[in-house]
Amino acid sequence: MELYVGFDPGGEGKFGWAMCSPEGERLRILHAGNADHAQNALLAVKSHLPSQVTIAGAGIDAPLFWVSNGKRHSDLLVRNAIKKLGSKSPGGTVQQLNSLRGACLVQGPLIAKLLMNEFPTIAITETHPKALLYLLGLANKQNPPNDIGIENLCKYVHADAGQYSEHERDSVIGAVASWASLKQQGEWRDLAQEEQGLLVPFDYKPAYWMPWDLVQ
Repeated sequence: MELYVGFDPGGEGKFGWAMCSPEGERLRILHAGNADHAQNALLAVKSHLPSQVTIAGAGIDAPLFWVSNGKRHSDLLVRNAIKKLGSKSPGGTVQQLNSLRGACLVQGPLIAKLLMNEFPTIAITETHPKALLYLLGLANKQNPPNDIGIENLCKYVHADAGQYSEHERDSVIGAVASWASLKQQGEWRDLAQEEQGLLVPFDYKPAYWMPWDLVQ
């Protein structure tokens, strides 16, 4: 058995996390919640982790690598793609590194580092859940990301009845992106491989998987 996790770094009580397992052609949401910071989010995941089970992949809604001028080509590709798909604020959905608040900018690499310490073989990808909602055909000009709940992700996840916060929803999307990138790599593209001069703050290998046919 293997599991996939997602994280949505934010401030206190707004650090979303989710744990999912493959079930047929979709993921089953096993657990989700909101933590205060990276360490608590990891502890929450570990508290629900069955014995003899590995975490195969993680999707983190935060930049996991930098470039020296702060302008990543990969972000530009995603902004252009979601603008064509109806995003009214592509620059707000995928922000410039220099404009991000500390909770996202720092806590993302921190949870990536903590995950690598605990699970050395884990595959980690950066995600942008709201951008992915456009790229996966769920969000558009008439249906912005804020109007999309877990029930609208039924193509990708099985979810038991219940309420999920926006941070939990984004964490679930992170888990979906991680799972899809590992299981369906022919349909996804790692934008980090195309970036020049990556600067990585800790000893993990960053990736930035997005549906390749839409990010052009």
